[in-house]
Amino acid sequence: MTNLKEMSLEELEAMRREISEEIANRQKSNLVLYTHNCKNAAGYHLRKYNHWAKLITGVDVSKTNGYAFSGEFLRIEAEHKLPIGSIVVEVCDQDIVAYRLTPEGKEKIAEGKRNSMSSFIEEVAKEF
Repeated sequence: MTNLKEMSLEELEAMRREISEEIANRQKSNLVLYTHNCKNAAGYHLRKYNHWAKLITGVDVSKTNGYAFSGEFLRIEAEHKLPIGSIVVEVCDQDIVAYRLTPEGKEKIAEGKRNSMSSFIEEVAKEF
């Protein structure tokens, strides 16, 4: 272990820079870029069909619709940097898909239809 009291001011400043860089690198490496599958879709598509995406923090299996998922809504027309391992539920019209974010991108963990979501909700809940 280094005795900080014996180090010069220059050595302490250099160590602080190295520590700050290491912290920044570790924080960057734990994030992955997420975009909704319809992000670059035509305006007609985006207006005609219902779209939403949510970063899931919890699931209430007693509910049978989108209110079963607690978390933060994500803008579908934007890019988001999210923690690796996060679960995102994404909707385009009647299709609903849950993804786990990995360093390589999105890994599908469940899919279903919005008019019959009970089994979909239970599949997502198993991931918590």
